[in-house]
Amino acid sequence: MIPRSEIRISKAAVERNYGIISKMIPGLRLIPMVKADAYGHGAIEVSRALLRSPGLYGFGVASFLEGKRLRQGLGREKTPIIVFSDSAFWQEEDFSFCARSGIEPVFSEIKSLLRFQADPRSARLPFHVEVNTGMNRLGIPVESLSLLKAYPRSVFTHLADADHPGSALTIRQMKSFDEVCARIRGSFPRALLHFANSSTIWNRSRFPALKSMDLARPGLSLYGIRPFEGARDFGLKRVMTLKARVLNRIHLEKGDQVGYGGAYRCQKASGEWIAILGAGYADGIFRSLGNQGVAYFGSRKLRFRGRVSMDLAAIEGHAKLEVGGEVEIWGDRVDPYEQAALAGTIPYELTTRIGPRVERFYE
Repeated sequence: MIPRSEIRISKAAVERNYGIISKMIPGLRLIPMVKADAYGHGAIEVSRALLRSPGLYGFGVASFLEGKRLRQGLGREKTPIIVFSDSAFWQEEDFSFCARSGIEPVFSEIKSLLRFQADPRSARLPFHVEVNTGMNRLGIPVESLSLLKAYPRSVFTHLADADHPGSALTIRQMKSFDEVCARIRGSFPRALLHFANSSTIWNRSRFPALKSMDLARPGLSLYGIRPFEGARDFGLKRVMTLKARVLNRIHLEKGDQVGYGGAYRCQKASGEWIAILGAGYADGIFRSLGNQGVAYFGSRKLRFRGRVSMDLAAIEGHAKLEVGGEVEIWGDRVDPYEQAALAGTIPYELTTRIGPRVERFYE
């Protein structure tokens, strides 16, 4: 059967993007962030594509469930999986789970860290500590570092405004993290240090502390999307292409309306053609793209017409766009920042919202 909608994931593009990022920050090992099913791209497949990459430390996920599924998908492969935000509920049985699965927990809340290191097994389980330097989301307070007794595999922070290296918040966070690094190097000299996400890597010349770090955590850029609007792409290739097929062509006369609520009305005296696509908001086509979004048929940009419904969407017609034809809604032709702005969101949300009934092909 021909799919109504599909996404194609390029493993070669993932590998290429990883290589580009690695060359930007030589000497640092990488933790590719594959949380949220690799930002909607498929965590198992993306991780498999990167397993033999030079400089790989491990893979980053958000929860123990994500870590468990990724470990099962990787089979006997022992590359570390770091769980970044799920240890606040730390239980005794989590020790054996992490040890058995090769999963390394991150502690970003002081009570869970104290529970963990009170257990003598903590000396045998690799773990990481996040420090709150001003993002005020997760992380133990800087002043609580004196309570850290077990030897961490790494200590890190997360920047809230790395798109803007000169902002007061970024400067304040980096000053605080400099203090953290000095304390950790004095007490745990073998602990790895890191703070860099994709935006930090792109702004690396503005972050001199990056040269003394050990790890970096690329996310969005790994999938071929610039980490912030206006950033250079440095040759990144989009990993995901989302396409939808035309299910019907309809000719509108002047005054005819389209879809629920008649949100689009034909104003042309000669009428116009529209194409009905086999994808809607249940497939990840944001409802807010109605009368706003763009799709590409070849090199021709076509606008959405009317509201996006659960299963269908309408776009401008084209003389060569017949029933069964495909249009691209996400991919190399579509600027992710343009499409995201038209939807009133950010590129992260577009890729992570792809619905389960969209057929996936890995190339």
